[in-house]
Amino acid sequence: MKAIWLACCACGDYGLLQREVEGRDTGAQVLRVGDLDGLVSMARAFPSRRGAAIIAASLFDTEDVRKTVARLTAEGRVSRVVVLIEALDPSDIEGLFRAGATEVIAAHSICGNGRAGEGAVDSDRRMTIEPDAFVDREPGAPRATRGPRVDDYGKAEAEHGRRPRNPLVYDDAGGPAQHTGDSPAVDMGYVRGVNLADELDEVEGFAGCGELSLMQHEQIAQNEPASQTEQAAMPAWTQRVVAAGETGTLSPTPAPPPPMPPADAAASPHRAPVICAISGSGGCGKSTIVATMAHTSSLLGLRAAVLDLDLMFGNLYDLLGVDAPHDMAALIEPSAAGTLTEPDIVAASMRVAPGVTLWGPVAAPEQAELMARPVELLLDVLRRESDVVFIDTSVFWGDAVAAAVAASDRCLVVGDAAVSSATSASRVIELASRVGVPRTRMSAVFNRFGARGADEDVAMRFEIACALSSKIRIADGGQDLAALMAFGRADEAVGQTSAFATSVREATREMLVELGCAVGPWSDMVADRAMRTERPRIRLPWSREGDQR
Repeated sequence: MKAIWLACCACGDYGLLQREVEGRDTGAQVLRVGDLDGLVSMARAFPSRRGAAIIAASLFDTEDVRKTVARLTAEGRVSRVVVLIEALDPSDIEGLFRAGATEVIAAHSICGNGRAGEGAVDSDRRMTIEPDAFVDREPGAPRATRGPRVDDYGKAEAEHGRRPRNPLVYDDAGGPAQHTGDSPAVDMGYVRGVNLADELDEVEGFAGCGELSLMQHEQIAQNEPASQTEQAAMPAWTQRVVAAGETGTLSPTPAPPPPMPPADAAASPHRAPVICAISGSGGCGKSTIVATMAHTSSLLGLRAAVLDLDLMFGNLYDLLGVDAPHDMAALIEPSAAGTLTEPDIVAASMRVAPGVTLWGPVAAPEQAELMARPVELLLDVLRRESDVVFIDTSVFWGDAVAAAVAASDRCLVVGDAAVSSATSASRVIELASRVGVPRTRMSAVFNRFGARGADEDVAMRFEIACALSSKIRIADGGQDLAALMAFGRADEAVGQTSAFATSVREATREMLVELGCAVGPWSDMVADRAMRTERPRIRLPWSREGDQR
């Protein structure tokens, strides 16, 4: 089966996007959708994940485009996301790349035919490409792809425009003609080489759409408005397509309502950073680093959510001193509805200490392969409700681990003095890059520095093999650390004055500041944690109002 590209654009931009697709995948099948919600819906409907997406960003709000790119990449629905932007705005470009876009093209004045642009349009409504349509990147800015020559684009657009476009059929005078029995399929329901009416009508989430479309056709023919119930059952972009099939014109996408001004104009939507510990070999200390960094974050005044995604055989609850582990598989059934409620999330959580809450792993290892969707939904909630999210991963990457790594803001590539550590670290870095994590969001973490056989030369060999600009070294904790972790006293290990505790605290604080966390001074609970015998349990504060840590 050929690759399928989902193109989100206005009608007038389709020729341009089609040329961009053909330049990357010769003979690819293209499906055009008219809005971002329709793009995500179609990406979820396809059973295969071999597809890609291309978006004309100027037609939509910049923040909506960034969120859509993040949803597509985080869910692993598409392998590539290409975005065409109208102006070179460094902040917008950086946001798109951070959201997971694989390519950003600066296409000034040629995107968004639904808006007033600078390009001239002739009587046949064919857009003329200005000579400066594609702009080179500025020094230090993310690289934008230069397209083919302007003459080639103008010729391709004109040739594309001379053919009747679905769902419109043009007569000799250039006006829309009446549909006949052999009229082309509806434009947004047609893939080159694939008839969606035959291939996708039974896909989960889209069953029954054909029947609703017939009802809409009848009501439009009789000039009767559709009922609110029937309109709600059909996506907005589908309703616009059905209306276009009867009237011969496609109504412009309604402009989104202006956002309500927030109480604090300078405040942005809360999005906690995600920190993943990854490694290509087991036993290098990922779990210990995650446990101690989570406690360190709580000492800095942050609420840390911890996920153990070594779903089959993880034991992070032991290192954090949990007395009664909870089964994370309890989230599988609620996630089938597409959302997780607060009682479901709280029931699966384990309250470790003030500011530290744990989820995972599953009690029955065979259920690990069912956890991709629950982890995705849980992570979405935790990014809104906590201050930082730490994730411990397994050596084997299933869908849940891959999605979490792809959504991470910092990947800690952990290794030690083991012979295979440097080689496995290089391979896991390549894998993380393929799922969409740039190397600029990775840090090489050499663990147990200073132990026997883990001197400066060994640490440098590991860091050179990783070839990452960010480097962290965690000092060896010796037998004292091993004894504390065996009894679940990770908080005491952080509160000590040892070289290990100092290196963890300094590395965690510096990383959190880089990720934009509002860290406070060190808490005076360090001594209290080292002396107490009973652990207070608190609930992760779901409401950010009236915050009490």
